[in-house]
Amino acid sequence: MTERKKTPSSIWVLSAALACIGAGQSTIFILVPQEIRSLGFNEFQVGLIFSISALAWIFFSPFWGRLSDRIGRSKVFMLGIIGFAISLFLFAAIIKFAQLYPISFSLLFVLLIAARLINGLLGSAVRPSAGGRIADITDTTNRTSGFARLDAGWQFGVVLGPVAVGLIMLLSGNNLLMPFIFLSLLGLSIGFLNFKLLKKDDSSFLNNEDVSPLKFTDKRVLPSLVIAAFLGVSNACVVLTSSLFVNDVILKSTEDLYFFVSIGFAIVALSGLLTQLLIVDRYSLNPKGLVFVGLFLMSLVFYLLSNVNQIFSFYILLAVYGFGGGLARPGNVSILSLSINKNEQGSASGLMGTVFPLGHLLTPFSIMPLYMLNPSYPYLLISIMGLFLVLYMFYNQKLFFNFIKTEVREDV
Repeated sequence: MTERKKTPSSIWVLSAALACIGAGQSTIFILVPQEIRSLGFNEFQVGLIFSISALAWIFFSPFWGRLSDRIGRSKVFMLGIIGFAISLFLFAAIIKFAQLYPISFSLLFVLLIAARLINGLLGSAVRPSAGGRIADITDTTNRTSGFARLDAGWQFGVVLGPVAVGLIMLLSGNNLLMPFIFLSLLGLSIGFLNFKLLKKDDSSFLNNEDVSPLKFTDKRVLPSLVIAAFLGVSNACVVLTSSLFVNDVILKSTEDLYFFVSIGFAIVALSGLLTQLLIVDRYSLNPKGLVFVGLFLMSLVFYLLSNVNQIFSFYILLAVYGFGGGLARPGNVSILSLSINKNEQGSASGLMGTVFPLGHLLTPFSIMPLYMLNPSYPYLLISIMGLFLVLYMFYNQKLFFNFIKTEVREDV
């Protein structure tokens, strides 16, 4: 058995950048929709503003991944951080301006879309270049740990970001701009530190001009992308239906609804964070086992959710769901990375960055109609999909886990 090498500590700096982005994204989804509605936008228009950004993210993520394989990680990563910071600040600034000064509805709508579009076009460069960097500095013995640290940064930002933002809002007299200025500047600072670290290795990419782009249909990456699609759909299902389910089935009241739902989201993120830091990062676990156990637990949770009617039981199941996701996500990304060559790592991360948010775009058209029929139906559907995927993986392990043969490859 190959001895596990120490996971590079520089990954924590990358993780800190992902924490800033996670904090920014979670803060936007918590604070901004209501602020936009107060300006006269309806729910569909609010959703459209965010959906256009997600579409841009889906289309540009593979491009940035391929570019990072050609020219190095530093420039692509820094461009993504700059895009994130500009988008975050502009979005809040436009809303604040519209609250203070008269502005036409059409112009405001276009400006808000443009601000979010910057995040989709440029911010989508961060994850592919960061994922490629993890593959650059790890090997088969510690790659899963590296990806666990990266994802833990995002989860940390999602958990603590809203808390920090709430404190900043309190200290600034509920000034909407202040938390976004803080997160933008913090992200740029950490991004610049990463840029300096990444730039040292950019010269090794000079001979990668002829990198052929990975395709979704490539047999080496397709299985991991299928798993990522399921993870995206299941996550979107939880995000979209939780508040409705808690209101309609558990509380049967809107009183303190968002407080109870916010606790649920925090439990999911915190559970995933602790799983990655205390289990996946510490122990040399086979990524195949992580994916199997994670997906099975998530499927079981969705089945049990279809029958739950108590808030405490709901929270327990969300904790198990976060635990399962904390196992499956780094395991799956590690499998993807170990299935391809060194000069394809950024491209693979870009494809992964496309598939996961795709679930958030498709789910409203599939899950919500089911919810209207019966609140339990979406959870039963996800449970059946997950169990089918686990069984299919079990009987087709050579297809899903071909990476096992690459442990002696020197190019990974």
